[in-house]
Amino acid sequence: MSKPKSEKRLIAEDYCKKFPNLLDRTLARRIYEENKNVFHSIEDTRTYVRVVRGHIGSHKYQKGDKSLYKDKTYCYDGKKSHPEEVYAKILILDIETAPLLANIWGIWNQNISVDSIHSDWFMLTWSAKWLFDKKIYSARVTPKEARSQDDKRIVKSLLNILSEADIVVTHNGDRFDLPRINTRALIHQLPPPLPYISIDTLKVAKRQFNFTSNKLDYINKMLGLNVKKHTDIQLWRDCFLGKEAPLKRMEQYNINDVKIQEETYLRMRPWIKPHPNVSLHILDVNETRCPACGGKDLKVNGKRYHTQVNSYELLSCNNCGSHSRRRSGLDVKSKRTVINSSSR
Repeated sequence: MSKPKSEKRLIAEDYCKKFPNLLDRTLARRIYEENKNVFHSIEDTRTYVRVVRGHIGSHKYQKGDKSLYKDKTYCYDGKKSHPEEVYAKILILDIETAPLLANIWGIWNQNISVDSIHSDWFMLTWSAKWLFDKKIYSARVTPKEARSQDDKRIVKSLLNILSEADIVVTHNGDRFDLPRINTRALIHQLPPPLPYISIDTLKVAKRQFNFTSNKLDYINKMLGLNVKKHTDIQLWRDCFLGKEAPLKRMEQYNINDVKIQEETYLRMRPWIKPHPNVSLHILDVNETRCPACGGKDLKVNGKRYHTQVNSYELLSCNNCGSHSRRRSGLDVKSKRTVINSSSR
């Protein structure tokens, strides 16, 4: 007679079924916060999650629902010789929209009124992938949906994946992709996705560098990375008319954009200031981690970072190349009688 499962095991199995895409540590944190009367700590909770998913011990000797087994989220950066574990859920995202159609009487320096708009824009396709993951998620409108300009189905599916993300990476997303997603969601009376942090590599390019053009294709060409697939305005016209083959081609074009966007982000990552702190998603809080990639391979570079009243030891990450400083200062203030700061 088999031993009955404990309350902790049953709770862990239930959450693993409900949230199969959450990382072990992220799911453990959620379970613990919602069941503090059962679990002693996040680490205790994480142990049960790992047992259920088969991340501890051999599958051969484990009992339970094998459908709950989940591959560990270890992925490879092509330029590294070791796996980089993804701590935060970082989503690389891009969308494609139909053009506006308007009645105009010229092509130079036109001020088009709202009354001249014959047909407004809508979403044709979206594509996304989790950082380092090989699988790419995408959706496109059907020919019938394109002709009726009904993108509700694909907008709803995109909102679902956005709700899983901790960080969303785009190129010009803060001005284009994200507001447009929100607009279509509002039109369809869909609820907003759960909060996430945005990284816009176009803003990084403008703030940190001086490329002749800040278009993604040009930046990647200059960096020796993969570039966009060739297309022209006719593709957008055909998609607007609901032609099946062009819609499929648009989706492939969109997917390629996401792939090259990931390369751009990884090349720029050490330069993103401030980068969202991914170490907040790591359970071993007593260990120093890189805030940009979560890596532990940090070295003291011998230089200090100075504020108006204190100094901090600077660290460099051997994994991603980012620089960071320790949270605790060197307590310079207590060693000096007076420290003045300049007035504004």
